[in-house]
Amino acid sequence: MPVALVFAVQRPYWTPMKPSRREVLTYSGLFLLSAVAYFNICHHVKAPVEVFMPAWVPFLPWLAIPYLLQVIGSYFMVFAIRDKAIRRACWYGYFSSYTVTCLIWWFYPTVMYRPVASAAWWNFPFNVMASTDLPVSVLPAGHVLMPVLLCWGLAYDRPRWLRWLVPAELLGTIAIVTTWQHRPSDIVIGVAFAVVAGLMFGMGRRRAGNAAVTEELASAA
Repeated sequence: MPVALVFAVQRPYWTPMKPSRREVLTYSGLFLLSAVAYFNICHHVKAPVEVFMPAWVPFLPWLAIPYLLQVIGSYFMVFAIRDKAIRRACWYGYFSSYTVTCLIWWFYPTVMYRPVASAAWWNFPFNVMASTDLPVSVLPAGHVLMPVLLCWGLAYDRPRWLRWLVPAELLGTIAIVTTWQHRPSDIVIGVAFAVVAGLMFGMGRRRAGNAAVTEELASAA
């Protein structure tokens, strides 16, 4: 089947569109505002409730780099989603779930003190991060919101990317826990928030068949 015919058949259901400059600037700005909101909450919460990491979770500060890459990379990889409706569902799902998460951080502040990492060179990224990122806002984990929505969106738009993206996101999630940013239970709650928000904004109504079949046939043609 000719590639042009494939796109013609799929067009009513899957409309590929690159993000405009306005979209890139808008959501890049919102990313900076969300970071400002996070640090503002962390530095102004009062009397946080102390929570504790389960004893079976190791402390691996050298995994700070995968953690930081996930935080930034997952957000900006949303621009690689070609379908505008799916991309918008990711953005809306993220900012709605992030807003709820921030409200919990503010009205039910939590703190989990991290072990002190050695001064070895491989712990340098963690020590720099720990010097600015206070050990508060533990419940729930906001770091997993976008990774969940990103993988969900790419499952419809670029399913082949999941072969490397899912292992990378799993590594980042392990890094979140083993650098003692959040507990496993906080991760589960964050994933639930992302799924609910994604469903609210139509992620569950997207059908992988449209984009996936198009990509498979186009690559085989």
